[in-house]
Amino acid sequence: MENYTHAFIAPKLTAFIIPVLFICLLAVMLVVGIVIMHNMKSTGISVGDGFLTVNSLFYGRKIPLEDIDLNNVKSLNLHDERNKEYKITLRTNGIGLPGYLVGWMRLRNGRKALVYITDRTKVALIPTANFDVLISTDDFAGLHNALSK
Repeated sequence: MENYTHAFIAPKLTAFIIPVLFICLLAVMLVVGIVIMHNMKSTGISVGDGFLTVNSLFYGRKIPLEDIDLNNVKSLNLHDERNKEYKITLRTNGIGLPGYLVGWMRLRNGRKALVYITDRTKVALIPTANFDVLISTDDFAGLHNALSK
């Protein structure tokens, strides 16, 4: 009796497309994750030369100090019910991760806000004519003094 040998039919080229696309998607997600983590570490603010400057990879901005409503700059704890009008209700263009929120948002009071939040209990509210800036800071007094000069 003769031995039987069978060779499988080679898969069509289209069978390799899904795994290749999956690997490409994973690579893109890895790159995006690395960029976001770098952005998380490099975000900062400075006050000088007549501007409040927010350094951020995606949402950096220079705001003229004359556009800031200094009488209404205040420190907020967004977990406190007394500050519920400043709670974020809609992310219109931004990144939201646990412990990291950056981008354009809509607040409960209806105002548009540019947000840079890493700690919701230590947030500086910096209102301007067209939008509010919400940014986490450990030194609210120093920021307020710099804006007031």
